[in-house]
Amino acid sequence: MGLDTYADLIDFIQSRADEPTDGSSDFETIMSDLVAQAHRDIILRHPFADLVSSPPGAFVTSDDITSLTITVSSTGTSVAGTLSSAPSGSISISGWKLKPGGKTWGARITSHTAGATAITIDAVPETLAAGAAVTLFQDEYDLASDLGVFLDGLWDQAGTFVPLESPETLRSLWPDPPTGATIASAFCRLTRRKIKFSHYPNSIRRYEYPYIAELSDPVGSGTLSLPAHLRPVLAEGALALLYQMKVDKRQGEAQARFEAGIEKAIMYERRRMQGVGQSGLSTRPGGYADVSHRAWG
Repeated sequence: MGLDTYADLIDFIQSRADEPTDGSSDFETIMSDLVAQAHRDIILRHPFADLVSSPPGAFVTSDDITSLTITVSSTGTSVAGTLSSAPSGSISISGWKLKPGGKTWGARITSHTAGATAITIDAVPETLAAGAAVTLFQDEYDLASDLGVFLDGLWDQAGTFVPLESPETLRSLWPDPPTGATIASAFCRLTRRKIKFSHYPNSIRRYEYPYIAELSDPVGSGTLSLPAHLRPVLAEGALALLYQMKVDKRQGEAQARFEAGIEKAIMYERRRMQGVGQSGLSTRPGGYADVSHRAWG
């Protein structure tokens, strides 16, 4: 069917704009840019169900380590520390954090080799004598590389919901350095992929997170990632941009079709997610008592 592939899309757009489709168009080299711009516009407009990653993302937290002690002989940045023994399981704790016992500060471990006792700490305000108690934990995790927008939040293996909050809310409501908990009260997004828990995990737990995936720009001969009903909308959006480049008076009409197509797609999406019965029926008061709760279509 037409508009199923990137090549179909380009041919359709160029034909509508009275451009040759044999690769000789003066606008041939920028067609991918125009399609990408319209494509990104569409996927930013609404959390379409077709963009939801399936299966959802999943990850496992790390258990905290409280059985070791630490020695830190100097203060400053990029400070060397020595653990009483290497963390079990031959794991690297680079990127983890530490919280000395009885202290109000924590620090980040910037370097560690699995099986070794030597670590590098980002910044240390005071020395720690040999045998100082310490908790090593991981409260930040990298998620899927195509993570766009969370649908809601995180779901613990027991079905407990962990809501998404802003970094400012997380810092204002929960202490930093954090305390440990089996399930955190909330989490925030630090970067495109990295999240931070309000409490560091003190056990190994599995989490799922439904999310909108960030689609790659259309290219090649494969079927477009956008659902079929959005492909004509994408074509109109790219066509409007091409008309604009050509200073073609038809640009306004194509842009109007693009906007109307997105609105129709959003309406269709709401019907898909809610069902026709729920969105199409309403309850109106009747003229008689015995029909006061009749549902009208």
